Amino acid sequence: MAANPRAAAVAALVRQEQDGFSNLVLDAELKRQKLEGRDKAFASAIFYTVLEHRGTLDYILEQFLPKGLAKLDAPVREILRAALAQARYMQVPVSAAVNEAVKLTRTFKKSSASGLVNAVLRKACGYDLDAAVFTDEIQRLMVLGSAGRDVAEFLHKNYPDEALGILTHQADNGLTSLRANPIKASAAQLCALLTEQGAAEVRQGIVPGSVLARFAGSPADNELFRQGYYHVEGQASQLAALCVGAAPGETVLDLCAAPGGKTILLAEQMQGTGELYSCDAAENRVGLIRTAVDRMGFAGVHTLCNDATKPNPALPMADRILTDVPCSGLGILAKKPDLRYKKLEAARQAELLATQAAILDTAAALLKAGGRLVYSTCTIDPAENQQQIAAFLQRHPEFEVCAPDVPLPAGMTAGEHGCLSVPTRTGMDGFFLCVLQKAAATQ
Repeated sequence: MAANPRAAAVAALVRQEQDGFSNLVLDAELKRQKLEGRDKAFASAIFYTVLEHRGTLDYILEQFLPKGLAKLDAPVREILRAALAQARYMQVPVSAAVNEAVKLTRTFKKSSASGLVNAVLRKACGYDLDAAVFTDEIQRLMVLGSAGRDVAEFLHKNYPDEALGILTHQADNGLTSLRANPIKASAAQLCALLTEQGAAEVRQGIVPGSVLARFAGSPADNELFRQGYYHVEGQASQLAALCVGAAPGETVLDLCAAPGGKTILLAEQMQGTGELYSCDAAENRVGLIRTAVDRMGFAGVHTLCNDATKPNPALPMADRILTDVPCSGLGILAKKPDLRYKKLEAARQAELLATQAAILDTAAALLKAGGRLVYSTCTIDPAENQQQIAAFLQRHPEFEVCAPDVPLPAGMTAGEHGCLSVPTRTGMDGFFLCVLQKAAATQ
């Protein structure tokens, strides 16, 4: 198969249908086809545009396929999706999108479908979505918000007035969120340096120390990144780490740390003193933390493979602990489009809630009297957030919720059981954090 970006995107989409993990699938295909530069960027853009808008694309295509998309061979299905995505969302002229799609039927040895691809796309590219009539609100969310039924139903139930806005939200205004390394430069200085280097749009974020920027390529493909001037981390995620309030000389644990952004922020706060233990349950992900810490130039960070659901005598008692627990990810649909089609099965949800509770219990046992524990998630599911904290307080009456020391961004709500960022209200990711204080030792 001749290497070209459209073919690479379609091949990756076919594989994505079979075995998930979009970033791994795409990376493997780009390497296999040896794409670089603009071709690599174009293939990636097609791939992620299809994933992000699949619900909308499929609905439109179904209007012109009497037997439906499911009956088509996988390559034909993905050729149609990719071409319609280019015409609707990527400013590719309709004629180019259609003609290239017809060529791809030959590339994928599906020439018999070339007539169907041509006819369907010429109609689908001109379809007026405003004229669509939906059976109910759930279908409307699935189509206009490009979501699977389970996610659409969850949002309709929990955020009825904001559901479509959450699904169509672009986190951080579509910019990349960075954290300035205060040892090297302030947020304002980093903005100036990035502007000098030609970043198209740069400004300080709403979380202290954060910077939002638009890069032509990867934010990691930059000399300032390599020299440890910044790391890439969502604003809401930065906020959770700031709320830990790590101070020089303390013992601090980051129990679910990979890929290491929050650990870096904690190390910055500790100014190279004290003891910082950064853990993750997967050894390969611990390697990501080590790489990130080394690049930023921090010494004295202990990285280790550790299952935070179980006690580990190798870990010390700590002054402060961060638990950014595994979660459903329903707050970061804009960044992880695969999650839009996630099945929210009761058994898996129960298992996830049990894991979160076990990590909280482990952290409670490791925290010194008078210490601080921060619980955070990147979901907007009350069961994983406020209800999880309420249950924890029942089990651990020695803890109480306290207000964060860091000012909360506008639109973020602070309640009895923690603080919630809903994308439509804050402009950040959907996120939850709760600051918990352990009672001081009695004399």
